[in-house]
Amino acid sequence: MKKKIAICIPCFNESKNINELYLRIIKTINNIRNYDFCIVFADNCSTDNTEEMILSLMKEDSRVGLIKNISNFGFVRSSSNVLLAPDADANIFLMADLQDPPELIQNLIEEWEKTDVSVVFAVRRNSKENRILFIFKKIYYKLLSFLADYKMVRDTTGYGLYERKVILSLRRSIDSYPFIKGLVCAMGFKWSRVPYISSRRESGKSSASIPFLIDFGILGIVTLSRKPMRIITFLGIFLGSLSVILSFLVIITKFIFWNRFAFGIAMISVSLLFFTGIILSALGIIGEYIGFINYRSLKLPLVVEKDRLNVPKY
Repeated sequence: MKKKIAICIPCFNESKNINELYLRIIKTINNIRNYDFCIVFADNCSTDNTEEMILSLMKEDSRVGLIKNISNFGFVRSSSNVLLAPDADANIFLMADLQDPPELIQNLIEEWEKTDVSVVFAVRRNSKENRILFIFKKIYYKLLSFLADYKMVRDTTGYGLYERKVILSLRRSIDSYPFIKGLVCAMGFKWSRVPYISSRRESGKSSASIPFLIDFGILGIVTLSRKPMRIITFLGIFLGSLSVILSFLVIITKFIFWNRFAFGIAMISVSLLFFTGIILSALGIIGEYIGFINYRSLKLPLVVEKDRLNVPKY
């Protein structure tokens, strides 16, 4: 009996990419004979005709399924939900913007077959996107890898193959705003990498705005690491100790050179601004952790679905 693989694709206003994406997936999976495939789209309340196009594909191909969200729950929640929804021997997460090539599906499966791993990540060796943005992403993942309490995969959008036991573990532990690729690493599953060069978005408009990228980046750090909290703790101890020592030096110097030594408004102002900046930065970091803890404590569902059509059930 053939193993089943579900290709999971979150969508939001991707009508210009859906048909090409589908055709490239079909061309790829038709060359893979040892597996049965299904393609599950999740429409995150698109305002164009993305949903209609997927429904049209469903009429032509029984392997296509659709999850319709009742409203726009954002990329993080919608993409996590579609990855965890189908029941298969392995689920493959793929973006709809065609920056991640569907042709890599075959390489992911081959890597999974020949290695003893539970996850195969597609990692960007290079990119045809905005060069500055790509460099910032590389720097971020190096920082995240340094801060993380676990061995962390770098340079991936989450595109990859996740076998069934990984999906089941994620379903049991998932919260309402998860950092999936980080959780997989934190759980201790063995993973491998398949390198590729990501393409430039040719059609449609990316929903990954700068505020979203910042929010997603912070999500990764607060999910995987306590080091920022420890850094500000040790920094506070160091600066507190330094201020005590400097205070004694200033007082002693004043007694020795009473008439010649002046404290100076400038020095006091600079010191005040410096310590104020440190305090506000520390409060900001603590606030981010508290904010995410509060969000997760609400125990919201990943999404609320309007309908689920032709999706393998678990």
